[in-house]
Amino acid sequence: MQKKNYYILLGVSNSASIEELKIAYRALAKKYHPDKNPGNKAAEEHFKEIQQAYTVLSNSEKRKKYDLKISYGKGFAPQKKHNPKAGTAYQNTQQSQQQSQQQSQQQFYAARKEKAHKHDKTENYQIPVSIGIAMLLLYFIISYSTDNKTELAGISNAELQNKRTQTPDPKEENNTPAKVYRFDSPYNLFFGEEKVNKESNNNIIIHNSNESEAVVCLVENKKPMKTIRNRYMNKGNFYKMENIPDGDYYLKVYYGNNWDSTITFLPKTVKGGFVNEIGFAELKIGKSIFKMKQQQSASGYSFSSYEIELNPSQKKDVKIITAEQFFR
Repeated sequence: MQKKNYYILLGVSNSASIEELKIAYRALAKKYHPDKNPGNKAAEEHFKEIQQAYTVLSNSEKRKKYDLKISYGKGFAPQKKHNPKAGTAYQNTQQSQQQSQQQSQQQFYAARKEKAHKHDKTENYQIPVSIGIAMLLLYFIISYSTDNKTELAGISNAELQNKRTQTPDPKEENNTPAKVYRFDSPYNLFFGEEKVNKESNNNIIIHNSNESEAVVCLVENKKPMKTIRNRYMNKGNFYKMENIPDGDYYLKVYYGNNWDSTITFLPKTVKGGFVNEIGFAELKIGKSIFKMKQQQSASGYSFSSYEIELNPSQKKDVKIITAEQFFR
């Protein structure tokens, strides 16, 4: 299914900065959040679209890929008419978005058509120039390959194998991004592939306080206590952790502010952390154990859903742990 234009959904230009995206997202989130529109399915679906748009556009790599799709005219679908229950303001927003999208598409295809019919004189020599550049690149590639072969000519098989498998210097390689964005998974390289059951509706809604940023981990409450999810959350945000497999789980949290990819733990095994570190905590006491189970019975279908708030100042049902215990 084609996607709607994310820039139009957020009401920003294609060159909008991160700050502009944040401002637009927060304004729309306040307006269409399910808590503000109880029972309004149309508003709920629109809120999900807004979240998806912000998630893509606020991530530099995802945004580049998305912009490429736009440049080739992909990834758009006509806006659908929404449920009247969404309210007049919501309908007006959708109609305005639809008109803007149609105008953008018309302008794009008109520009393509005009470009197709133009025959600039420069085209007469573009092909020879391109061929010349390609030949020059080929020359450098062949020269580089020859130099490498010459360099390795006196190396034994054992030495060559050692050179290929040599562990990179940690100072030269950094697998953790310099910045993290909301709901990124900064420690996947350490904890491994995340466990997801796409057929499961089990979920936990996590609210983070305005006191600090956090990396929250979902951990199996059985040996070997494997961490199956890790998510970065900025201040004052909330995240719905979905598709959780059946089982018993608890949370552990790393609190702090100002992410820095050069910070390391254990020693230098884990990369990335907070410059202003607050500490590590484990939430596995009392109601902080999440029992996830979904099932079909004679009375109907059921699944598990929890809601929790994170706060570095919290003392009840919290166990302070070390970095070594967090990254075990």
